[in-house]
Amino acid sequence: MTWRRILIAAVALLAVAGAVGAVVVHRMTTGRLDHGTVFARESGELVVKPGELFSVEVSAHRVTGQIWTVADPAPDPATVRTVGDEYVKNFGLGDLVGATGSAGSGGRYYFVFRAGPHPGRATITLHNPRRAARPDGTGGAGTGVDVTGGADTGVDGSDRDERQFTVDVR
Repeated sequence: MTWRRILIAAVALLAVAGAVGAVVVHRMTTGRLDHGTVFARESGELVVKPGELFSVEVSAHRVTGQIWTVADPAPDPATVRTVGDEYVKNFGLGDLVGATGSAGSGGRYYFVFRAGPHPGRATITLHNPRRAARPDGTGGAGTGVDVTGGADTGVDGSDRDERQFTVDVR
């Protein structure tokens, strides 16, 4: 009879631990902001209703220097108002077992906006100033260090990676 109680207690403890773990993983991978309608595109036209909450999702590996922001000029606030942004880390198997020596499983940036009360059009530009590291290992992503001896350029030869969206409020 004692073993039976121990077994029941162990199973109950495992069930509670599993439920708590599921809640923790869910909270880690959903973020704190309400993202509204999520658009996961590289660029293009987004159609939203007046007053609608929406976001643009961009995949990134922040630890490797992919740090996205809304570029200037900001969208016309009469048409599209910026609500906020957040980075939500992906949760991969490497995160579960504590893998070392990797950049992790990346994540997603969410840029959250609210459409204005009236129809109109606005442009949202997101950019990521990717910078290459020097051969000696100095400089690197996000340092602002000129690594070419000339203009500050990214690893692909451009000075930044951009994505542009036209928001049509109708």
